[in-house]
Amino acid sequence: MKIRSLSRLIPVAAAAAALSLFGSGLATAQAATGSTGTPTSAPFTFDDWGTCPVGDPDVATCATVLVRSGTATIGSLSVPLSDGALKIAGGVKYVFGDDGSFSQVFVPAPGTRKGVVSNPISVPGGVFGFEGPLGLSSVTVTLEPVETPTIDLFTFNLKLPVRMKLSNALLGNNCYIGTSANPIRLNLETPNQNGNDAEAIGNHPGAVFRAIPHNDRTFAVPGATGCGALGSLNWAVNLRTGTPSASGSNAIDTVSDIYNVGAYDVPTQA
Repeated sequence: MKIRSLSRLIPVAAAAAALSLFGSGLATAQAATGSTGTPTSAPFTFDDWGTCPVGDPDVATCATVLVRSGTATIGSLSVPLSDGALKIAGGVKYVFGDDGSFSQVFVPAPGTRKGVVSNPISVPGGVFGFEGPLGLSSVTVTLEPVETPTIDLFTFNLKLPVRMKLSNALLGNNCYIGTSANPIRLNLETPNQNGNDAEAIGNHPGAVFRAIPHNDRTFAVPGATGCGALGSLNWAVNLRTGTPSASGSNAIDTVSDIYNVGAYDVPTQA
């Protein structure tokens, strides 16, 4: 394969940002006290281009995707997504084959899980839908990608298999919805690929595209695994989240900001 760097500015698939919406949805599974989707850590922000692997000469475009708002529906549950709960960051290579084929290869930011950085999201009501004594039922959910995203910069579509880790003393350290072998396969698309005006990013090189909408109505959600001793609490997690949930019973709608720049405009990090 031959690789050629392209210098044009192309907005990365903001759809990637919708991933955090899904994670927030599971995490906030509408407790009796209400759902806020509040992350347990500071919200992610745009932090310049230090996350772009510009040391790779074949990376043509740098991009950062930030989730700003959204809604996830899993089965009968409809939940909000908080601003800044997830960030996607990295670069993109454009690959031309000798047979005339063309592909786009996402290059994750160094030090991240395949370019996806997710805050733990607190679950109001905890594992069982009510707050237990000493906080024993409190739980957080973190998004974990199991493969590198597949991104189409021209249609803004993105595919990403993910799993959700639920953290709680009662659930143990291996409680997941989705696994590496049976992940949640998100196929995220934007209904509006045109008409989005770019803005300057303050004193930083590049531009930002605001309020990019994306959605997916096709993904299925597996049941919980590894929750509690020998999976003894899988049923409780499934009851709280409405899983497993077949394709057609789930939905994601999100709004994200996309920051991008030609990699040639970004200084190589020392």
